Amino acid sequence: MPDETPIATKVIYEDDEVRIWNQVIEPGKTLGRHTHKSDYVLVTVRGEGPIDVRFFDGTGGPLGDGIVLRTRRGDVTYVPKGHTETARNEGAEYRAILVELLHD
Repeated sequence: MPDETPIATKVIYEDDEVRIWNQVIEPGKTLGRHTHKSDYVLVTVRGEGPIDVRFFDGTGGPLGDGIVLRTRRGDVTYVPKGHTETARNEGAEYRAILVELLHD
């Protein structure tokens, strides 16, 4: 497997139960291949997308090989662990807070 990038831009808080990330994807930029090893909650702060999410190694499950994410400020999305993906921002700057739930 190729080297993976972090799941978001920068960790801003971490304890035994959660890891909180700042997530910024500039227009036209791609967040490189990464794997979500924990369930997480994504809270949109800015940007609507579209964010082109591509899944690898069959990890998209019922979502198939990819999805196009469209979101608005204040949207909260729960995502189960297990996806290996890239995310390309096809819109204006996208910013979110990603909260990993550190449990089995």
